Amino acid sequence: MSLTIHQNKIFPELSEKNITKENIQIQTYGQRLYKDQTLYEYLLEFLVIFCSPKNIGKDKEVKDSKFAFEFSMNTENKYIVYYPSPRMGLKRFTFLKRSELEKRFKVDIEALEEHRRLLDEKINVDDSTFRSEFVLDILQDLLYGFNAIIGKRSWFAQSLLPVAPELIFCEAIGKKLDRVKEDISLKDIDGKFSFTDRAFMARGGEVYYLHVLQGLEERPDLKEELESLLAGLINSVPQLSSIGQFIQNTWRNEKYTELMSEEGAHLNKIDYVTKTMEWIPDTYRLRSAYTVLELKNLLASSINILEKIDMMSSLIALQIMRMMCLQAQIKLEGKDNCEWLIDVINDSGNQIRKLAVSSYERLEENVFRAVHQANIKEYNVKQRDEETIYEDASKDTNRLIRKLGKQLGFIVPPKGGNMRFGINEEIVKVIVLAIVPPGERMLYTTFLSKCYEHFKIIIGSKEAQSHWSDNINLDMTMFNVNSEKFQDLLKSCGFLRDLSDSTSIVENPFQE
Repeated sequence: MSLTIHQNKIFPELSEKNITKENIQIQTYGQRLYKDQTLYEYLLEFLVIFCSPKNIGKDKEVKDSKFAFEFSMNTENKYIVYYPSPRMGLKRFTFLKRSELEKRFKVDIEALEEHRRLLDEKINVDDSTFRSEFVLDILQDLLYGFNAIIGKRSWFAQSLLPVAPELIFCEAIGKKLDRVKEDISLKDIDGKFSFTDRAFMARGGEVYYLHVLQGLEERPDLKEELESLLAGLINSVPQLSSIGQFIQNTWRNEKYTELMSEEGAHLNKIDYVTKTMEWIPDTYRLRSAYTVLELKNLLASSINILEKIDMMSSLIALQIMRMMCLQAQIKLEGKDNCEWLIDVINDSGNQIRKLAVSSYERLEENVFRAVHQANIKEYNVKQRDEETIYEDASKDTNRLIRKLGKQLGFIVPPKGGNMRFGINEEIVKVIVLAIVPPGERMLYTTFLSKCYEHFKIIIGSKEAQSHWSDNINLDMTMFNVNSEKFQDLLKSCGFLRDLSDSTSIVENPFQE
């Protein structure tokens, strides 16, 4: 792929933006990738943006917006603004009763009680043996059954699986001081959240959205198909859309009367919040065409919708890891030569183990070394301790790669030393469905070549020879057993068939 990349160029261009005022990890990898964002939250934040109305330029308003369920392609060197709908009533109805007691404020408990009373008035149950209260409990259990992120978080920081647009929530952070005030009104409480602070949905999804825009600039032929596939994914359970709308609208219509009206459109002042995307390095464009093709292939494969959501979150993490490795090597060496050597054999006595460990050590080192190219003096106007600045940068760079990789099971072992790239059935499935189009097949040797082309994955001797062509002392025969083990794994996963003793094919059995 022959693209001209200027190392310091950003996307969108944003000519007035001085990136040297940002911290060194943001200067290097864009605004921003952050250690506390989970795999699902990369996906959810990306889908929040995709679903939401959008504008080009900060001076626009929601009433002028468009591009919901679309990619806003013409950035005009301006910021992209999007307007997600918080739906705090629906979120409270779903999560509050199961959240930890110490994280429930009195005003929210009262709000939920009032919300359930309003819903109760609208529910008619023909069978006298059932009470409407029981129906509400069933609805709450039904929605909660699609939970994606729970943990020990407060109810307003929890999330659902994106199987309906109404279930895709933007970030909301409750302010304790606001929620303990005696004079707070139930009418006002949904506005007493911060929708601009970022704790968990910390722009990783925005980084990915901008990267997909780069890819669609390179592959505009995929735009409509990708939009259709994403819309199909997040509208996969329309019944939940109806339930979500009923629950949220019952709360909204009864409790909020301050409406803005513009040519018949009724927009409550907190029906939408305004969020602005920042920028990413233009360097990411070097792999962007692969990104949108991989995403399209995976989404087009006819697999179970919940499994597809899991796989999509894994694919996004893999792609972000690859973007960061690409950027690090371009910064340090001017070319994308950071291999992902996978130890399929998993035998401590095999030569490939030592090589895989040293290869991964180099990866982490370079991902961190790249931030030393950033302008620390411009950023460090408050004269902070430089050791602390670099320690913070490490958390969002090399340790972020490590965290994502271990969550995927792609970096092993889960704990302890000798870290390296490993492989499991879940990652195999993601990579096959991303690289092989639905219902199609390719030679095993071609598949290995594609793995290297897309991700710099090295498993067999041919890719190793090509990558380390200047290392005459490297014994390439060690990769033969690695490749054989990988063939066995592909076969056990149902993706490989032997045509003869010397020829095998890898296939994506999931039709469009």
